[in-house]
Amino acid sequence: MNINRRKFLNQTAGLTASAMAGTLGGLGIEAAKAQSVPNYQALVAVFLFGGSDSNNMVIPYTNYANYAATRTAASNVAIAQNQLLQIAAPTQGTATFGLHPSFTQLQTVYNAKKMAILANVGTLIAPLTKAQYQAGQNRPLNLFSHSDQQDAFEGLIPLAQTQTGWGGRMADKLISVNNGAKVPTVISLQGSQVFNDGNNTVALSIPTNGGVAISGQATDAVSTARFNALNSLLNTGSSDVIVQSSADVMKLALAADAAVNPVVATTSTFITNAFGNLNTNIAQQLKQVARMIDGRAALGVTRQVFFVGVGGYDTHTTTVQTQTTLFNQLVPALAAFYNYTVAAGVANSVTTFTMSDFNRTFIGNGNAGVDHAWGGHALIIGGAVKGGDIYGKFPDLTVKGPDDSGSNGAWVPTTSMDEMGATLGRWFGLAQSDLNYMFPNLSKMNNPTGLTFL
Repeated sequence: MNINRRKFLNQTAGLTASAMAGTLGGLGIEAAKAQSVPNYQALVAVFLFGGSDSNNMVIPYTNYANYAATRTAASNVAIAQNQLLQIAAPTQGTATFGLHPSFTQLQTVYNAKKMAILANVGTLIAPLTKAQYQAGQNRPLNLFSHSDQQDAFEGLIPLAQTQTGWGGRMADKLISVNNGAKVPTVISLQGSQVFNDGNNTVALSIPTNGGVAISGQATDAVSTARFNALNSLLNTGSSDVIVQSSADVMKLALAADAAVNPVVATTSTFITNAFGNLNTNIAQQLKQVARMIDGRAALGVTRQVFFVGVGGYDTHTTTVQTQTTLFNQLVPALAAFYNYTVAAGVANSVTTFTMSDFNRTFIGNGNAGVDHAWGGHALIIGGAVKGGDIYGKFPDLTVKGPDDSGSNGAWVPTTSMDEMGATLGRWFGLAQSDLNYMFPNLSKMNNPTGLTFL
């Protein structure tokens, strides 16, 4: 069978080695087109697995009565008005909004204009009205399925089998920029994820704590001999494309392991001071990201994309209590990470953003919980962010109203994740042609060149 080796590698799944995760291929050493971007920048994607109820993350304060009429009187899943942390939002007019009471530390970042909120963002095929949705036009597939919507947010190739993610495709366009780097562009703290996979690049997966190594590897004489034997075997070469490709991936993985381990073994005073005694899982992941950013010179990287995540947001029961517990872990970790970037002098070079499967229904269920919905709000944090504002169109919180796709408060998104991603990509130094590669549906959206929060 006459088949191009690169094409074969990139269409084959399941062969990974050590900490490598994603499609087979190199670190992306071959030539690629991207704008010249000499200064270091990093994107940090924080995925809230399960579908975060952002209706209780950002709440109208001035117009609280409309919120309370449904979430208090009808559902018992409301946050009391006197608990809300008030914020202004100039683009939304004179109305005041409120953050969840657990957001005290991020309220400070917001008021310092280093955190923005993107309202009612979600997966879209094209801009969509309620009438078009109800007529069955341009509906994304499997809207209320966790796994499908996680893949949709991470992949952003609608109406097609998701095999690559927009983080990986971004890495494809940064090959020449990171030429000579000792690690891949994309680093995952959540193992293999669609977001990380490119057509011509692979990601590196590292643990939340400690370094990376082959299972069973140690420093005794027998382990060392076994490891040396493995290296010898990997360099013998093979005429079988699958055997050789597997060996190539393993060699790349081992080289990346060797480069990463000294970096993650070091914790700077910037990290120690910012994170203090925080030891939650999300805090540990972001500390590991901070170590990688600290080690950027040793790793030879100019651009980095990190993927971290935390679960538990599928709040079908006891929404208020569960979400408060989750936010009490998430918010301090995000604030500590931002404070680290400030102390380390890289705040303007690092942008953190949140994603989630979907929002939750505005109407609660019989278990003081909320069910699967659609458009929700995202956080964008960093020194380059034009913060202190809510971007996009905040939904009309009227059940069965103009923004409700049905009858329980599942908002039709007015901003696509493609537009949000394109804004991040343009800040990252990518050209419009690169953005169109990352987001094949971008040209159909209202803002194909991106938004204004950066």
